[in-house]
Amino acid sequence: MSSHKLSVKSKMADKAAHLQDVLGKMGSAMVAYSGGVDSTYLAVTARDILKDKVLIVLANSPVMDREDFENAGKLADSLSLDLQEIEFNQLDVPDFAANSRDRCYHCKLTMLGILKEKAGKRRIKYVCDGSNYDDLGDYRPGLVAISELGVRSPLAESFLTKKEIRLLAKARGLPNWDKPAMPCLATRIPHQTPITHNLLGKISTGESFIRSLGVKQVRLRHHADIARIEVDERGFRTLLKKDNRRAALETVRKLGYKHVTIDLAGYRTGSMNP
Repeated sequence: MSSHKLSVKSKMADKAAHLQDVLGKMGSAMVAYSGGVDSTYLAVTARDILKDKVLIVLANSPVMDREDFENAGKLADSLSLDLQEIEFNQLDVPDFAANSRDRCYHCKLTMLGILKEKAGKRRIKYVCDGSNYDDLGDYRPGLVAISELGVRSPLAESFLTKKEIRLLAKARGLPNWDKPAMPCLATRIPHQTPITHNLLGKISTGESFIRSLGVKQVRLRHHADIARIEVDERGFRTLLKKDNRRAALETVRKLGYKHVTIDLAGYRTGSMNP
């Protein structure tokens, strides 16, 4: 192994050790969990360090894909995490449902506020989320709410990037180490377009069907009567096969879209950000 690779590996190990130190000093923690690689790695590490002084919380909400929610619960069970499910409907938060530009702020402020209240009743010292170091450089209004509430982000505090977390999760044997990022379904809807249960259901159904064709990374971006589909490079080859293309077109049109397009720029994060 080259000296450069050894140096990179050593730095990653140092960050992982720093994460363990951060969690150990907390004494007790409640971890907001979604089943994604970041929150899973954080939850497992917190469990290893804090033992029975950690509680993992999964929010059942309309903006989370149903398949993702069910898989998150199964994964937590397979990893023997102490999981508690709570109900949280973002559509009851007016500024979120109206889809303001800072909708994530209002969502995080409300949901994490609920977790802080629950943590206080259980005498748990800290509430933690799975934000990583890369997130700090992106447009994420939710980070403001996290700061205001005093919620901790141990992965970001340890300077762990998304790539590093995936590698550490793989080494840890976590089955979702290469799971594609799956932010909430509201990220497929342009700001100022009201978010409804019906609209979220359409997006979830369309994406689930396209994934069933063998496309790993997909976003169905909603633009009134136009569905703009983003897929990764491998997804282009799969989706453009004649039978797959026709099946996707028929399914998405049945959801109420007049026009179904494939974005030539491909899948990219934050394409709906202002």
